Amino acid sequence: MRTLLRADELARAQRYHQLADQQRFVVARAALRSILGQYLACAPAAIQFVVGPNKKPAIQNEPGLHYNVSHSKDWILIAVSAAPVGVDVEAIDPLFPFQDILPHSFSLPERQAIMSSPDGAHLFYQLWTRKEAFVKATARGIDDEFSTIPALDGPHRLAAASGQLVPSWLVSSFTVADGYVGAVAYQPSAHAVVPSFYNLTISEIDN
Repeated sequence: MRTLLRADELARAQRYHQLADQQRFVVARAALRSILGQYLACAPAAIQFVVGPNKKPAIQNEPGLHYNVSHSKDWILIAVSAAPVGVDVEAIDPLFPFQDILPHSFSLPERQAIMSSPDGAHLFYQLWTRKEAFVKATARGIDDEFSTIPALDGPHRLAAASGQLVPSWLVSSFTVADGYVGAVAYQPSAHAVVPSFYNLTISEIDN
């Protein structure tokens, strides 16, 4: 698996203090290279990553293929699309004091929905992953405006800093596995299709 990575990536993996973090980075990077290699019909190790606008990762000389990566504990989530895309996966921790984050990162209706939910922790993570997926897809970043990113079910209107409305986006939630929630954000188009999901094992990455 390490043979799919470049020297700088292996060095980056070594900078993680915890062995589990090192392994997670290697697996995620190898899986990403393996998947993108299939799309680009090239050797996984030949793919060159660059930093795009607003520091969003991109593939060198491949503006028509977009990707995004997220990981949490035992799961790694990778999205590949012909248009900008963002994903996020989170392990649900029922003991996490999410109430402390609500005032800074969620709108009043979102806070009310979470606090009135019979499973506030699950709804917190569901809405959080939606926000994360959206800001990753748009390369907005998590900042003081995070609370303005809509995450509740239904259509929403979001204004950019210029005052103009942000182009339409779809953000969908899904269950990754027991105790894990995920979200994907992408722009709808006349050619858009419903996202397809696949499980990739470590043995498939090596092959």
